[in-house]
Amino acid sequence: MLKQSAMPSVRVKMLDCPGLEKLVINRERIQLIDVRSKNEFAAIHIRGARSLPFAELAAPRIFRRLRPTNLPICVVSAEGDAQASLAAGMLRSAGCVNAVPLDGGMKDWVARGFPVHRQRVSPKVRAYSARAALSVMAAAAAAAFHEVMVAALLLAIAGILLLKVKSSRQKRNGKALR
Repeated sequence: MLKQSAMPSVRVKMLDCPGLEKLVINRERIQLIDVRSKNEFAAIHIRGARSLPFAELAAPRIFRRLRPTNLPICVVSAEGDAQASLAAGMLRSAGCVNAVPLDGGMKDWVARGFPVHRQRVSPKVRAYSARAALSVMAAAAAAAFHEVMVAALLLAIAGILLLKVKSSRQKRNGKALR
């Protein structure tokens, strides 16, 4: 016969999206730590958040870089799942005693229509990227028909278009080569 465990269940404190929105809008002192990947963070994030991917947070050296604090810290993940809870636990272990995960994560934040910062892509860059993608698809079709020279030419065109996108981004950021 199985007995029920006498161990109490552990409940993790979480911050819900409406609560965080009030804190952000009122400019309360709170740190936002986003544990999603760098690419996910770059595409969309809560304004004022700091990117600290979960993989970096799990590295032993992170404890030397983090300063213990009593400030509230909200840990943002993609869906506010176990990863955010684990990250909050790691932060608490590092001395950030008020670290809590965001319930629902970025998925819930965006679904509720709360403010976000998105990476802006200019129409010019979008057009060049679309042309490059079209050239790559045409090159794949040419390769399927054993037209190696045509495929190579189309891939070269795609590469030039992508280099054009990269150089225009560098010029816009003031990093043009001289």
